Amino acid sequence: MQVKVFEASDMNSGLKKVKEALGPDALILSTRTLRNGRLGVLGKPILEITAAIDSAWEDEKVNSPSTYPRQAERVEQPVQREDITYQELWNQKPPNRQAQVEPRSLPRRGKNEPESRVLSDEISELRNIINGLSRRIGSLDTDRVSRPYVEPEYINRTESNPTDPVVQLLRSRGINQQVAELVSRFTRDSSGVHVTPGEIDLNSVLTDAIAKLFTVSNPLAARPERQKRICLVGPTGVGKTTTIAKLAAGYLNTFRGKVALITIDTYRIAAVEQLKVYGEIMNLPVEVVIKPRDFELALARHSDCDLILIDTAGRSPGNTLEIEEMATFLGPEFGLENHLLLSATSREEELEMVISRFSCLPISHLIFSKVDECSSLGVLLNIHYKYNAPIAYLTNGQRVPEDIIAPDPRTIAELILNNHRDFNNG
Repeated sequence: MQVKVFEASDMNSGLKKVKEALGPDALILSTRTLRNGRLGVLGKPILEITAAIDSAWEDEKVNSPSTYPRQAERVEQPVQREDITYQELWNQKPPNRQAQVEPRSLPRRGKNEPESRVLSDEISELRNIINGLSRRIGSLDTDRVSRPYVEPEYINRTESNPTDPVVQLLRSRGINQQVAELVSRFTRDSSGVHVTPGEIDLNSVLTDAIAKLFTVSNPLAARPERQKRICLVGPTGVGKTTTIAKLAAGYLNTFRGKVALITIDTYRIAAVEQLKVYGEIMNLPVEVVIKPRDFELALARHSDCDLILIDTAGRSPGNTLEIEEMATFLGPEFGLENHLLLSATSREEELEMVISRFSCLPISHLIFSKVDECSSLGVLLNIHYKYNAPIAYLTNGQRVPEDIIAPDPRTIAELILNNHRDFNNG
């Protein structure tokens, strides 16, 4: 192996010297910057390059220590091998004779220390580093990370059959693929046999399976022991004001209690007038609130009422600022039950966005409106399964107070499977 040290003013000229002296196959061992001369550290920096090549030297005549003959005159061209490895390179023995270089150009060399010993120590150090890295890389067990751990029950479970007749039936009722496969598996596990649409009890089995996935809660099933405050929130056009009137009329017909109506919907002119008309018909007080402070005072004025129903302005799910502004009225200190009103005619993706945007409010119940305008009601199961908020009411028309029901789980399941043919609008 030939090893030489070159000095140059910059890297380009230094590499040119290395190429001329040792050829294009030379290996750069190290580089460093020196400041020599009378000026010391203020002198002009010199770049020192230590290079080597894997070939024997030929006998050469050196004219002076600071000049280097061209490669064609003193260096034997190395044998070109494409398959040479770094292991073969470092396993070669260090050169036995000293290179003709200036004493100051060798790194970390003492006054009486031979040049070949310094280079041998450096090469041995590099060889040890490479060997250590090779051992560490070789000790890595790549088989351990070949694939992640998965529970055996999921590995052995077969993929769902795309032609499953039960899944196809549920999909035709508007239930999405994930929930349809869940109901199908639950039906098979419950019955112990594979259920097909040709069986007489299929409708009953599926109704039982779907009903077990629903949670309902009727906040006005009994007369409250203390004042109850129900607030309806939701996007525009879902029927909040009409639903408020239905709840008030139903409570009066059942319990004959005291009810007050409050609206903070001052953005839509007709909303206030519509609620006032309902209040006059049912002889109920109606409060219009503009500021959060007014809302607190309105609640205090009707502290003797059994039920307070609060109507809010419809907010676009895309306008987060308006929803947060409405939330300043409905603080947790008021003890409100926020019911999110959703239109059953909306697409599932839109309903998910509505729930996500209104989640800045503590939503206690869901109410689905316009179920009479849907061709299928599978979206009720899709949304309820994903968010698990109890369903309080379903509305199916504009009539007050007839077109509203507080359903039980089996009723909702039957409406989904029968395309709500059993929903009595009268």
